[in-house]
Amino acid sequence: MVEECVKMPTITFDKKELLTLVGKKMKDEELENLINSLKPNVEKITENEVVIEFTSDRVDYFSIEGLARSIRSYLGLKNQELKIQKPKIVVTYESVPVRPYIACAVVRNLELTDSLIKSLMNLQEVIHENYGRKRKKVAIGLHDLEKIKGQIKYTGASREEKFVPLGEREEMSLIEVLAKTEKGKKYGHIISSANKWPVFVDEIGIFSFPPILNSDRTKVTEETKNIFIDITGTDKNAVNNVLNIFSLVFLERGATVEAVKIKGEREEITPKFLERAIEITKDDVKKFLGIDLDEESIKKLLEKMDYKVSLTKQKIIAIIKPYRVDVISKFDVLEDIAIAFGYENFEPELPNVFTQGEVHKIEKISDEVREVLVGYGFQEVVRPILTNQKLQFEKMNLKNGETIKILNPVSELYTELRVWLLPGLLDFLAKNTRESYPQKVFEIGDVVLKDETKETNSINIRKVAGVVADNTSFFSGVKRIVLEISKIFKKEVSFEEMSHPSFIEGRAAKVVLNGKEIGFIGEINPLVLENFKIYMPVSTFELSLEDF
Repeated sequence: MVEECVKMPTITFDKKELLTLVGKKMKDEELENLINSLKPNVEKITENEVVIEFTSDRVDYFSIEGLARSIRSYLGLKNQELKIQKPKIVVTYESVPVRPYIACAVVRNLELTDSLIKSLMNLQEVIHENYGRKRKKVAIGLHDLEKIKGQIKYTGASREEKFVPLGEREEMSLIEVLAKTEKGKKYGHIISSANKWPVFVDEIGIFSFPPILNSDRTKVTEETKNIFIDITGTDKNAVNNVLNIFSLVFLERGATVEAVKIKGEREEITPKFLERAIEITKDDVKKFLGIDLDEESIKKLLEKMDYKVSLTKQKIIAIIKPYRVDVISKFDVLEDIAIAFGYENFEPELPNVFTQGEVHKIEKISDEVREVLVGYGFQEVVRPILTNQKLQFEKMNLKNGETIKILNPVSELYTELRVWLLPGLLDFLAKNTRESYPQKVFEIGDVVLKDETKETNSINIRKVAGVVADNTSFFSGVKRIVLEISKIFKKEVSFEEMSHPSFIEGRAAKVVLNGKEIGFIGEINPLVLENFKIYMPVSTFELSLEDF
């Protein structure tokens, strides 16, 4: 059986180009060790390519220019100062509720090659799919500035307005773009329900239809010298962050980046290429990293990670560059100090306390239940504790429920903490429909429920859940398993009929211990099976192990 694995973005860079941008020759082993030290993970280095898996927070590393700049800093090589020129172009802004935030810039005197164009397109797609949440949060448009005529305006358009989309020869209405083009079919749902759809227009007409497609008229080619960048989205900070990343890329390529004045209800200038300051002390470094360094040593480590640093009598002021969108608090600065110091240089220490280790009682209970289920022919799986509303509730034929939400989720798959295990097991079955039946899988893991009586306003509950997918999968089979589990703890459980949208009516029951409901058993509603695309009867159980 296979389990879904959400991977971080993996990007392939041209090795020769990377070393040229760094300005230093390196052997493959040296380059691999250096990149791994910075946080990413090198998957392989070939004669011509470097394949790297990145963490999703270092968006500046998604570009070869950003990675090269970081490597130069780490090696102590000189980096150029990056400056944005004053605006010459004005974009008029009208409110478009479905996509309310924009940021723009102009790039001049750029030497474009075919490889650089491909690199820019790849960077766009990686940001779209990851940081941009498949274009919902952020979308990027690059245009040949010389093909744009007259005043630029961001506004809402009717679905009948027309333009020639990128890669097409004939005009299409906006609704036709959604219905007929590959990008329209893939991303149209982001804006389709809105009354007005977002567009950038000039005196000729529409040249950008975010987050779907640019016009063919303003496409970027090797002849392009000046570029107009439009960034749109639903998160203002994310929109500005992405424009800062692209500004870094073009400035590193020797081009001039010029700000744009955006005039609407309020006037603003983008990009907001502003540095920020975070204060730390050497005591912070000692407390959180366990290393005793003086201010000057900390300064050198931060400079190695591309910070500007100012020292006062008691404070170390780290100046964060505009493209370091991952640095939010002093703990991010401390992490960079640890990276620059080198994790291999930390000396392991035993804690200065006397303790005697012992397996926690809930783990003993979990092991005993695990042994019972393996004896019944079940296979154990491990699912993430993070999940989403669609999986936990919608697919289970339920209204959206109350959960602990993630404030800034990295992926739409992981937006909250799970409140029950069953949906994850059904998702597992859905990904293994080509495997032979019967399929019997279980999970022992924590769920997180809201509890205002606790300091964290939440409580972790250890549960076990199992599913049996087979033509002979019935209520009675899982009931027998629950009775066997209760038997090993010398507990007597009872069953009370219940009605629940996730189960077949009359084929579900509460599991009760000492008058308290501790779980359920039942046969899955065919509507739920259809939602998961599982075409086999499924019976299930789920129990709280805390009560044993």
